[in-house]
Amino acid sequence: MSHSHPTFHHIRPMCAADLRAVMTIQAACYPQEYLEPPASFANKLINGSTCWVAEAEGQVAAYLVALPTHETALPALHADDWQPPAHPTLLYLHDMAVGPALRGMGVAHSLLDAARRAARQRGLAELALVAVQGSVPFWARHGFVVDPAPAAWVRAKLTTFGGDARYMTQPLILEAHQVP
Repeated sequence: MSHSHPTFHHIRPMCAADLRAVMTIQAACYPQEYLEPPASFANKLINGSTCWVAEAEGQVAAYLVALPTHETALPALHADDWQPPAHPTLLYLHDMAVGPALRGMGVAHSLLDAARRAARQRGLAELALVAVQGSVPFWARHGFVVDPAPAAWVRAKLTTFGGDARYMTQPLILEAHQVP
């Protein structure tokens, strides 16, 4: 019996050995101007600890790179020198891509659940991201809203992502004992 779709197995933390697969997925999901070099991913993986992959049939088939940061310290596209701030206030979803084999199987939802759990565990009250390539409707379906008037430093960062880039946020409800 052959399967037309791989079986979705699990979400796990990303490790350095996953970077080759991550680069392949990125190339399958984004046009050239959005492709980040391996050094950019390696920097965020070392500094993040909030990056995940989804495996299907033992192969990495999707990923989410998220960074505990502050809106004044968002990484620029292609940056390989990002440093986490001392007191992060949000979890920034820098990049999420689901390879063609897993699309439509709820993998994005599972990756976002991992991010929400990690943010709450760290006492971060918000998720944030930059929506590109007309993806605002996708992110809106997952509970994000466009910030109609982002701060000047966010607007400056948006310019590195192209003209249609939009800053989107999602507040998180924290347990009383998690509030910093």
